[in-house]
Amino acid sequence: MNIEKDNLLELFKEKVTDSIYPLKMGGHIDEKAFNELLLVAEEATKLLKDDDLVPKKLLLEIYLSSLAIAGDNEYFKNEFLSEVSARLLKCFNLIIDERSVEDQRCDGPRII
Repeated sequence: MNIEKDNLLELFKEKVTDSIYPLKMGGHIDEKAFNELLLVAEEATKLLKDDDLVPKKLLLEIYLSSLAIAGDNEYFKNEFLSEVSARLLKCFNLIIDERSVEDQRCDGPRII
C-alpha cells in the first residue's frame, strides 16, 4: 500500500468504506479491514508529525470514525472494536500534538 501525504484522506476514506460501512450495515466485523484502517491512521501520524498545518478533513474523518466504532460497540461489546476506537482516537490526539506512534515515551521517573 502506497501511503503518502497527498493520498492520505482518500485512502483513509476508502478504508472507512471497507471497514465501518459493513459494521454499520450488517454488523460484520472485518478485522483485516480495521487493521488496514489503523495502519493508514498510524502512518498519518508519522507523515504529519513535523507539519505546521494538518488537513482538517483528515482529522475529522479519524475522529468521527473513532466515535462511530465506539457507538456501535455499545451494542456489540467487542474488545477488538474497543481497541480500534481507542487507537484511532490516539492517532487523532498524536497528530494534533505533533507526535507519532513511533515516538518513545518514558512513563517512569527520570533521575539524573
